[in-house]
Amino acid sequence: MNREIKFRGKSKKTRKWLYGYLGESKFRILDYVYTDKVIFDNVLSFNTDNSAYVIKDLSVEEETICQFTGLKDKNGTDIYEGDILMCIGQREDNKGRKYCRKVLFNNGAFGMTVPEYKFISALCNHVVNGKLNWEVIGNIYDNPELLEEES
Repeated sequence: MNREIKFRGKSKKTRKWLYGYLGESKFRILDYVYTDKVIFDNVLSFNTDNSAYVIKDLSVEEETICQFTGLKDKNGTDIYEGDILMCIGQREDNKGRKYCRKVLFNNGAFGMTVPEYKFISALCNHVVNGKLNWEVIGNIYDNPELLEEES
């Protein structure tokens, strides 16, 4: 399976999400070397000779860096680590019940939490006709309360 390798992360400067390639920037001021994770949308537009000003615009908070899973939700939205997915139960025993799950990377594969059973379910187990039959409703950085709202 070939999938697009891309990332997202929250800008240190604007707190908005940046999408694209993940890189690292290093620059020296006096005797100190600064290292920053950066996300840029075009490999050709980024090089390590860019000024610190340009790098600052691309710097992201490391704890918010998430990788694209290679999957889309039922609406065609890209799914990243840290996303919160929702599904409404269809079977007779769970009809209408809302399920919310966090996407994560575990043991070399993307999965989603299943807290009531204390395990992780592989995302590929939920793909129907090339799409995940779930919907991205937020992420753990902007909407952590969504995981607590499960009915």
